[in-house]
Amino acid sequence: MEARAIQIIQDTALLAHAKSLGTFTPVLALPADVKIHSIEKFQELRSRFRGALATHSLKDFADYVIAAQGPAVAGFVDGDSMACTVYFNLGTAAEPGHGDYTATLGLKKTAAFLALESAAQRQHAQKDLSDWIEDWAPNLKALDADDKEIDLRKAAGAIRSISIEQARKSEHVVGDMSASRSAMDQIEAKSAEGLPAEFLFTVVPYEGLVARTIRLRVAVLTGGDKPALRLRWIGEAQLREDLAQEFKQVVQQEVGGSATLTIGTFNLG
Repeated sequence: MEARAIQIIQDTALLAHAKSLGTFTPVLALPADVKIHSIEKFQELRSRFRGALATHSLKDFADYVIAAQGPAVAGFVDGDSMACTVYFNLGTAAEPGHGDYTATLGLKKTAAFLALESAAQRQHAQKDLSDWIEDWAPNLKALDADDKEIDLRKAAGAIRSISIEQARKSEHVVGDMSASRSAMDQIEAKSAEGLPAEFLFTVVPYEGLVARTIRLRVAVLTGGDKPALRLRWIGEAQLREDLAQEFKQVVQQEVGGSATLTIGTFNLG
């Protein structure tokens, strides 16, 4: 008898008498080339309810979680992506569930917050920054070096009229055995209107959270042929940590006792 025929007889016998091996996790001994097929689609009902809701609406997310609540519902808040995922059938360590019935809330950044992030991440030409100030004037206040508010139109005009002044100072010292020479360049950016030192940008960062006032310090870069400007976001890292905590509190308040929330991400493994 050929080896292939013998193998087929052995596999057929193994399939006919396949039994659980009595391990903690149930397993069966089956031939290597056997494929498992689900026949759930042929049943009248699914074996269990499962699915994944994804929404940007805090209210709709909370309503869904409350309506679908069950025992040991757990949620995880990812502060980096400002998203919260709730598992309805995660179960417990003693009675673990499949974890394939979820609802995920991903907060959307507002247009103003996106504009702020973009502005703080790049250099600006004078006209570019002046136009940005005019576009977002309702959110902005300009301050001078003494923290006194100045007119926003005056601040935009000052940025448009920046001029670069350069002075050079030379010093030459001669001794009996040596000679030395030094030169110092002094470059200064000036404006007849008086440059703003900082901007205050008031914005609701994400839909559903409270408004924040963010400080942007103005820096003029004089290394090129034309002046460039940067807006340095003061306290950015701390603000993002605060937003993550606020996000958790807001979601917990909305869902009440329907889910227990933890800051972090969860991997089913």
